[in-house]
Amino acid sequence: MIILMKQVPDAEEIFIDPVKFTLNRSQARGIINPSDENALEAALKIKDSEGGEITVISMGPPQAENAILECMGRGADRGILITDRVFAAADTYATSLTIAAAVKKVGDFDIIFAGESTTDSGTGHVGPGVAEFLGIDQVTYTVSSRIEAGMLIAERELEDGIEVVSTKPPVLVTVLINANLPRRSRLRLKIDAIKKGVEKWDHDSLNLPPEWVGIKGSPTLVGALKIPEERKRESRPIKLDEIPVLVQDLVKKGIIRTGDEA
Repeated sequence: MIILMKQVPDAEEIFIDPVKFTLNRSQARGIINPSDENALEAALKIKDSEGGEITVISMGPPQAENAILECMGRGADRGILITDRVFAAADTYATSLTIAAAVKKVGDFDIIFAGESTTDSGTGHVGPGVAEFLGIDQVTYTVSSRIEAGMLIAERELEDGIEVVSTKPPVLVTVLINANLPRRSRLRLKIDAIKKGVEKWDHDSLNLPPEWVGIKGSPTLVGALKIPEERKRESRPIKLDEIPVLVQDLVKKGIIRTGDEA
Protein backbone atom coordinates (compact mmCIF):
# COMPACT_ATOMS: atom_id res chain seq x y z
CA MET A 1 0.00 0.00 0.00
CA ILE A 2 1.04 3.57 -0.65
CA ILE A 3 0.04 6.62 1.38
CA LEU A 4 0.03 10.06 -0.19
CA MET A 5 0.84 12.41 2.66
CA LYS A 6 1.41 16.14 2.72
CA GLN A 7 2.95 18.25 5.42
CA VAL A 8 0.81 21.37 5.65
CA PRO A 9 1.35 24.58 7.59
CA ASP A 10 -0.65 25.15 10.73
CA ALA A 11 -3.63 27.15 9.48
CA GLU A 12 -3.21 29.76 12.20
CA GLU A 13 0.39 30.52 11.27
CA ILE A 14 0.30 31.18 7.52
CA PHE A 15 -0.32 34.20 5.34
CA ILE A 16 -0.59 34.80 1.59
CA ASP A 17 2.25 36.37 -0.37
CA PRO A 18 0.75 39.61 -1.75
CA VAL A 19 2.95 39.48 -4.87
CA LYS A 20 2.99 35.80 -5.86
CA PHE A 21 -0.51 35.01 -4.49
CA THR A 22 0.86 31.80 -2.95
CA LEU A 23 0.94 30.58 0.63
CA ASN A 24 3.97 31.74 2.58
CA ARG A 25 4.88 28.71 4.66
CA SER A 26 8.23 29.92 5.96
CA GLN A 27 7.07 30.93 9.44
CA ALA A 28 4.41 28.26 9.94
CA ARG A 29 4.77 25.05 11.92
CA GLY A 30 4.40 21.97 9.73
CA ILE A 31 1.85 19.27 10.60
CA ILE A 32 0.52 16.16 8.86
CA ASN A 33 -2.51 17.05 6.78
CA PRO A 34 -5.45 15.92 8.96
CA SER A 35 -7.28 13.69 6.47
CA ASP A 36 -3.96 12.10 5.48
CA GLU A 37 -3.75 10.84 9.05
CA ASN A 38 -7.08 9.10 8.47
CA ALA A 39 -5.76 7.69 5.18
CA LEU A 40 -2.73 6.26 6.99
CA GLU A 41 -4.94 4.73 9.68
CA ALA A 42 -7.13 3.10 6.99
CA ALA A 43 -4.02 1.46 5.55
CA LEU A 44 -2.71 0.43 8.96
CA LYS A 45 -5.98 -1.33 9.74
CA ILE A 46 -5.67 -3.37 6.57
CA LYS A 47 -2.05 -4.11 7.41
CA ASP A 48 -3.14 -5.29 10.86
CA SER A 49 -5.67 -7.71 9.39
CA GLU A 50 -4.11 -8.72 6.07
CA GLY A 51 -0.40 -7.99 6.44
CA GLY A 52 1.59 -6.17 3.78
CA GLU A 53 3.83 -3.12 3.65
CA ILE A 54 3.10 0.60 3.65
CA THR A 55 5.12 3.23 1.80
CA VAL A 56 4.54 6.90 2.52
CA ILE A 57 5.16 9.34 -0.33
CA SER A 58 5.26 13.08 0.28
CA MET A 59 6.17 15.99 -1.95
CA GLY A 60 7.52 19.09 -0.26
CA PRO A 61 10.50 20.89 1.24
CA PRO A 62 13.23 19.03 3.20
CA GLN A 63 11.50 19.66 6.54
CA ALA A 64 8.59 17.46 5.40
CA GLU A 65 10.85 14.56 6.38
CA ASN A 66 9.65 15.01 9.96
CA ALA A 67 6.06 14.27 8.96
CA ILE A 68 7.15 11.13 7.12
CA LEU A 69 9.08 9.92 10.15
CA GLU A 70 5.95 10.47 12.24
CA CYS A 71 3.99 8.25 9.82
CA MET A 72 6.69 5.58 10.08
CA GLY A 73 6.46 5.89 13.84
CA ARG A 74 2.82 4.89 13.56
CA GLY A 75 3.51 1.80 11.48
CA ALA A 76 4.47 2.73 7.91
CA ASP A 77 7.45 0.72 6.62
CA ARG A 78 9.09 3.08 4.12
CA GLY A 79 9.24 6.82 3.56
CA ILE A 80 9.96 8.72 0.34
CA LEU A 81 10.25 12.51 0.11
CA ILE A 82 10.02 14.12 -3.32
CA THR A 83 11.94 17.34 -2.86
CA ASP A 84 13.59 19.68 -5.35
CA ARG A 85 13.33 23.40 -6.08
CA VAL A 86 12.19 22.43 -9.57
CA PHE A 87 8.95 21.12 -8.04
CA ALA A 88 8.21 24.35 -6.13
CA ALA A 89 4.90 26.23 -6.57
CA ALA A 90 3.27 23.33 -8.43
CA ASP A 91 -0.50 23.42 -8.77
CA THR A 92 -2.62 20.30 -8.34
CA TYR A 93 -2.07 19.19 -11.95
CA ALA A 94 1.73 19.31 -11.79
CA THR A 95 1.67 17.84 -8.29
CA SER A 96 -0.46 14.87 -9.41
CA LEU A 97 1.84 14.29 -12.38
CA THR A 98 4.95 14.32 -10.19
CA ILE A 99 3.51 12.02 -7.52
CA ALA A 100 2.22 9.60 -10.16
CA ALA A 101 5.77 9.40 -11.56
CA ALA A 102 7.04 8.57 -8.07
CA VAL A 103 4.42 5.84 -7.66
CA LYS A 104 5.52 4.31 -10.98
CA LYS A 105 9.11 4.34 -9.74
CA VAL A 106 8.09 2.55 -6.54
CA GLY A 107 6.65 -0.27 -8.64
CA ASP A 108 3.82 -2.70 -7.97
CA PHE A 109 1.16 -1.77 -5.41
CA ASP A 110 -2.37 -2.76 -4.49
CA ILE A 111 -3.94 0.32 -2.90
CA ILE A 112 -3.06 4.00 -2.75
CA PHE A 113 -4.64 5.84 0.17
CA ALA A 114 -4.94 9.62 0.22
CA GLY A 115 -6.79 12.17 2.33
CA GLU A 116 -9.90 13.71 0.79
CA SER A 117 -8.21 17.14 0.55
CA THR A 118 -5.55 19.28 2.17
CA THR A 119 -6.14 22.15 4.58
CA ASP A 120 -3.86 24.50 2.63
CA SER A 121 -5.85 24.31 -0.61
CA GLY A 122 -8.95 22.17 -0.11
CA THR A 123 -9.37 21.24 -3.79
CA GLY A 124 -9.41 17.46 -3.40
CA HIS A 125 -7.74 17.22 -6.82
CA VAL A 126 -4.46 15.43 -6.15
CA GLY A 127 -5.70 11.96 -5.16
CA PRO A 128 -8.04 11.61 -8.15
CA GLY A 129 -5.42 13.27 -10.37
CA VAL A 130 -2.82 10.67 -9.44
CA ALA A 131 -5.33 7.90 -10.23
CA GLU A 132 -5.97 9.41 -13.65
CA PHE A 133 -2.27 9.68 -14.49
CA LEU A 134 -1.79 6.06 -13.41
CA GLY A 135 -4.89 4.88 -15.26
CA ILE A 136 -6.40 3.07 -12.26
CA ASP A 137 -9.81 3.01 -10.56
CA GLN A 138 -10.55 5.39 -7.72
CA VAL A 139 -12.98 5.33 -4.82
CA THR A 140 -13.51 8.72 -3.18
CA TYR A 141 -14.96 10.07 0.09
CA THR A 142 -14.66 6.79 1.96
CA VAL A 143 -15.29 6.26 5.66
CA SER A 144 -14.14 2.64 5.81
CA SER A 145 -12.44 0.02 3.66
CA ARG A 146 -11.50 -3.64 3.94
CA ILE A 147 -10.28 -6.56 1.85
CA GLU A 148 -12.55 -9.52 1.11
CA ALA A 149 -11.58 -12.33 -1.28
CA GLY A 150 -9.02 -10.11 -2.97
CA MET A 151 -11.50 -7.25 -3.50
CA LEU A 152 -11.50 -3.85 -1.87
CA ILE A 153 -14.84 -3.16 -0.18
CA ALA A 154 -15.33 0.50 0.70
CA GLU A 155 -18.10 2.63 2.14
CA ARG A 156 -18.54 6.07 0.60
CA GLU A 157 -20.30 8.84 2.49
CA LEU A 158 -22.66 10.68 0.16
CA GLU A 159 -25.13 13.48 0.80
CA ASP A 160 -28.09 11.10 0.91
CA GLY A 161 -26.51 8.08 2.59
CA ILE A 162 -23.75 5.48 2.44
CA GLU A 163 -22.76 3.75 -0.80
CA VAL A 164 -20.93 0.41 -0.63
CA VAL A 165 -18.64 -0.31 -3.58
CA SER A 166 -16.21 -3.08 -4.45
CA THR A 167 -13.32 -3.05 -6.89
CA LYS A 168 -10.26 -5.08 -7.70
CA PRO A 169 -6.84 -3.53 -6.96
CA PRO A 170 -4.91 -1.60 -8.04
CA VAL A 171 -7.08 1.26 -6.85
CA LEU A 172 -6.75 4.70 -5.27
CA VAL A 173 -8.91 5.48 -2.23
CA THR A 174 -9.50 8.90 -0.70
CA VAL A 175 -10.49 8.99 2.96
CA LEU A 176 -12.69 11.53 4.68
CA ILE A 177 -11.41 13.43 7.68
CA ASN A 178 -12.59 11.88 10.95
CA ALA A 179 -13.36 8.60 9.17
CA ASN A 180 -11.43 6.85 11.91
CA LEU A 181 -9.31 7.55 14.97
CA PRO A 182 -5.63 7.80 13.95
CA ARG A 183 -3.29 5.94 16.27
CA ARG A 184 -0.34 7.61 17.96
CA SER A 185 3.25 6.92 17.12
CA ARG A 186 5.24 4.45 19.23
CA LEU A 187 8.71 5.23 20.57
CA ARG A 188 10.18 1.97 19.32
CA LEU A 189 8.86 2.54 15.82
CA LYS A 190 10.07 6.15 15.78
CA ILE A 191 13.56 5.06 16.76
CA ASP A 192 13.48 2.44 14.00
CA ALA A 193 12.25 5.07 11.53
CA ILE A 194 15.10 7.44 12.35
CA LYS A 195 17.61 4.60 11.91
CA LYS A 196 16.04 3.57 8.62
CA GLY A 197 15.77 7.13 7.34
CA VAL A 198 13.70 8.70 4.58
CA GLU A 199 14.60 8.35 0.91
CA LYS A 200 15.02 11.65 -0.97
CA TRP A 201 14.02 11.75 -4.62
CA ASP A 202 14.80 14.83 -6.71
CA HIS A 203 13.97 15.84 -10.26
CA ASP A 204 16.68 13.62 -11.74
CA SER A 205 15.31 10.61 -9.84
CA LEU A 206 11.94 10.90 -11.55
CA ASN A 207 13.31 11.84 -14.98
CA LEU A 208 10.53 14.34 -15.73
CA PRO A 209 11.04 17.26 -18.14
CA PRO A 210 11.46 20.52 -16.12
CA GLU A 211 8.67 22.18 -18.11
CA TRP A 212 6.22 19.52 -16.88
CA VAL A 213 6.67 20.14 -13.17
CA GLY A 214 6.65 22.93 -10.63
CA ILE A 215 5.37 26.33 -11.58
CA LYS A 216 6.38 25.83 -15.23
CA GLY A 217 4.14 22.81 -15.55
CA SER A 218 1.21 24.39 -13.70
CA PRO A 219 -1.62 25.69 -15.90
CA THR A 220 -3.31 27.38 -12.93
CA LEU A 221 -2.59 31.10 -12.70
CA VAL A 222 -3.96 33.38 -9.98
CA GLY A 223 -4.79 36.70 -11.62
CA ALA A 224 -5.85 38.60 -8.53
CA LEU A 225 -6.51 38.18 -4.86
CA LYS A 226 -9.15 40.01 -2.87
CA ILE A 227 -9.53 39.80 0.86
CA PRO A 228 -13.15 40.42 1.88
CA GLU A 229 -13.79 43.12 4.41
CA GLU A 230 -14.72 41.86 7.82
CA ARG A 231 -18.34 42.63 8.60
CA LYS A 232 -18.80 44.47 11.84
CA ARG A 233 -21.49 43.18 14.13
CA GLU A 234 -23.07 45.30 16.80
CA SER A 235 -25.34 44.30 19.62
CA ARG A 236 -27.38 46.10 22.21
CA PRO A 237 -29.43 44.93 25.18
CA ILE A 238 -33.18 44.65 24.55
CA LYS A 239 -35.72 45.16 27.28
CA LEU A 240 -38.71 42.84 27.48
CA ASP A 241 -41.23 45.55 26.55
CA GLU A 242 -39.15 46.47 23.46
CA ILE A 243 -39.44 43.04 21.84
CA PRO A 244 -42.73 43.70 19.93
CA VAL A 245 -41.29 46.88 18.41
CA LEU A 246 -38.07 45.08 17.49
CA VAL A 247 -39.98 42.25 15.81
CA GLN A 248 -42.04 44.72 13.74
CA ASP A 249 -38.86 46.48 12.66
CA LEU A 250 -37.22 43.21 11.59
CA VAL A 251 -40.34 42.21 9.64
CA LYS A 252 -40.35 45.56 7.79
CA LYS A 253 -36.71 45.09 6.84
CA GLY A 254 -37.42 41.56 5.57
CA ILE A 255 -35.00 39.99 8.03
CA ILE A 256 -37.65 37.76 9.59
CA ARG A 257 -41.17 36.71 8.69
CA THR A 258 -44.16 36.23 10.92
CA GLY A 259 -46.09 32.97 11.14
CA ASP A 260 -48.78 34.25 8.77
CA GLU A 261 -46.20 35.00 6.08
CA ALA A 262 -44.20 31.77 6.41
